Amino acid sequence: MLNKPDFPTTLSELDASWLTSALQASLPGINITHFDAETIGVGSGFMGDLARLQLHHNHLPDTAPSSMVIKFSSHFEATRLLAGRMNYYGRELGFYRDCAEQAGVAVPEIYYQEAQAETNHFVMLMQDLAPAVPTDQVVGNTLAESEQVMLAFADLHAQWWNNPILEQLTWTAPLTHVQPIEESLRLLNESIASAAKTGRFDAYPNLKKLQPLLPPLFKMTPPPPEPFTLVHGDLRSDNIFFMPDSNIDCSKPIIIDWQTAGTGQPMTDIARWLTQSISIEQRQNHEHDLLKRYHDRLVANGVKDYSYKKMLQEYEINLVITLLMFSMSMDEIDQSSERAAKLFHAMYSRLDAALADWPVEKTLKILPMLIPFMKIGVWFKTHFKSKTA
Repeated sequence: MLNKPDFPTTLSELDASWLTSALQASLPGINITHFDAETIGVGSGFMGDLARLQLHHNHLPDTAPSSMVIKFSSHFEATRLLAGRMNYYGRELGFYRDCAEQAGVAVPEIYYQEAQAETNHFVMLMQDLAPAVPTDQVVGNTLAESEQVMLAFADLHAQWWNNPILEQLTWTAPLTHVQPIEESLRLLNESIASAAKTGRFDAYPNLKKLQPLLPPLFKMTPPPPEPFTLVHGDLRSDNIFFMPDSNIDCSKPIIIDWQTAGTGQPMTDIARWLTQSISIEQRQNHEHDLLKRYHDRLVANGVKDYSYKKMLQEYEINLVITLLMFSMSMDEIDQSSERAAKLFHAMYSRLDAALADWPVEKTLKILPMLIPFMKIGVWFKTHFKSKTA
C-alpha cells in the first residue's frame, strides 16, 4: 500500500499550520493564523486543481504577500495517471527548480513545491498574479497580445537554443519520446476507432479526413528535435496573463502551467499558439506577419542558421503534431465543466481551419518516407558536433 503524502493533496486537507511551516524557507517568520480559499481555474486548467488563498496572519514580514495560489494534482484519477506516465508534474516542478530564474520570460514566483511520484500527487504555493488576468482562449487573443507572445517566446527559445544544459536535466525528454512508439501507435489506433464510433470529429472535417494518415508516422521512433530549445508545450491563451489596462505594446506576458515543458522544436509552441489562441480570421490575416515578427526577434537575439524557410517547414510539421495530439483520446482529462466544451470546440475548429489552409495532407502522405532521412541527418549533425566539441 502506498504511503500517503506528508503534504495536503486537496483543499480540504489544507490548514494554517502546514502553510506556516511550508512557507518558512521562502518567507522566514511568517505565521498564518487562518486563510480564506476560493477555487479558480475551472474549465481552463485540466492537469491540476487551483485555489486562491487570502492569508490572515500575525507579525507578517513586510515582503510577504497577502494572497497566493495553491496548486494540487488533479482530483480526477485518470488525469493523475496520465500525468504520471508523461511526467507532467515532474516537468513543472523541474522547470521552476532548474530553469525559471533564467527562463527569458516572466513566470510566477514559487514559494514552495513538493511531490510524491509514487502517488502522482504534488502541491505548489505560487505567486498570485493579480491584478494581472489570464486571457480567454474561448474568445481568443487580440493581435497586439499575440505580437507580445511571439516576442516573449522568441526570447525564451533564443535563451535555450541548442543549450546542452537541457540534455543534462532529468525531466526534459521530448514528449514524443516518453513512451514506446508501439504503445503510442496502439493508443492512437484506439482513439481513432473510438472517434469514428462517437462522431467526436464529425463537425471538423479536416481533422476527421487526415486522422487515417497518422498511423504510418509510427514506423519508427521520431528523430530528436533539431534545432532544439526549451518549449512550454501548451502555449495557449488560458496560460497567459497580462496586466489589465496596460499599454499592450509594452506589456510583457506572464506564463503559467509548465507541465508539458521540455526539450522540443521551437515551432512546437508557435504552432500551438497560432492554431489555438486566436480566431480563424485573425490567423488567416496575420499568421505570416506574426511568424516574421518571431523570426526577426530570434535573429536579433543571436540565433543563426535558422532560416525563415526552414522555420515555415517546421511550423507545418508541428501542425501535424498538433493534429496528432488532439487525435489521442481525451478521456483521461476531466471535461465535465460547461466551459470545457466551449474550449475544446474553439481548439478543434481553429486547428481544422489551419489544416485546410496549409498543405498538411500532402505533408502527411510524404512524411513517413522522409522520417528515415531526417533521422540520418540529425544523427550526422549530432555525431560530428560531439566529435568537434
